Amino acid sequence: MKKQQNIFADLHTHSTASDGLLTPAQLMESASERGLAVVGITDHDTVAGLADARAAAERTGVRLVSGIELSCGWKGRDTSVHVLGLYIDENAPELQQLLNEQRELRYHRALKMVKQLAVTGLDVAELQQRFEHSPEKVLGRPHIARYLQERGYVKDFQSAFERYLSRGKPGYVAKDHVLPEVGINAIHAAGGIAVVAHPGLTSDWSEVWKCISSLAWDGIETYYSEHSPGDVKRFAELAGQYNLVSTGGSDYHGEYGKHANRLGNYGLTQELYYDLVSKCAEKGINIA
Repeated sequence: MKKQQNIFADLHTHSTASDGLLTPAQLMESASERGLAVVGITDHDTVAGLADARAAAERTGVRLVSGIELSCGWKGRDTSVHVLGLYIDENAPELQQLLNEQRELRYHRALKMVKQLAVTGLDVAELQQRFEHSPEKVLGRPHIARYLQERGYVKDFQSAFERYLSRGKPGYVAKDHVLPEVGINAIHAAGGIAVVAHPGLTSDWSEVWKCISSLAWDGIETYYSEHSPGDVKRFAELAGQYNLVSTGGSDYHGEYGKHANRLGNYGLTQELYYDLVSKCAEKGINIA
């Protein structure tokens, strides 16, 4: 998707609390420098960065939208569905319970992947030690990919996935998925809105939508950094057809690879943001 103009709100970003490169405070400060008024921090399966982000939001004047990105799917199927939760209460008990379970599953999966890479002859002892001493962190393949790049085992971040971390490669371990409806329910229990994240990245979208269209979605991420103009049109029409709100964001992880220069260039204009607020109000959801 070509850069948008006059972006007011970015409702999809990641910090060091999951797999981003900027701390929550740095992310809010960078958002302020780039002229954003509203930022959603939506780390993968964790809300650990929101307290620091909130303190930074007070300093910078950028409004923080408390969020999360839940990795959901079905056992035995390659396809996953990412569920964005926006305007959540991160302390809600049901959400906290789900995240504790997810963090433990991610921790054991990450250790398995590292041990499998060691069998191939890679020196990953330092990474294994890091992981073993970080059971509280939400670990995932990006952490391993960056390590392999730093050590010179691969030429770049993406090559780590292609050579070692994708399905069928020596470091891959299948993920234990949370069902989409479980993720949606946890977000609703936390007072948030549940949004289908980056639908245009789902290769078999039509089949996936048949499986999930009847779930209690509130919105769809229409204005996404990797969506083409055709994708934006298609998902805007889908949102209208199913009475869903349209959200938007960059999916910024830091200044590297495809994520470089995303912050401040993708998301919602002021008009689109307040249209989101208005439509949520019509649905009985107050996010103003």
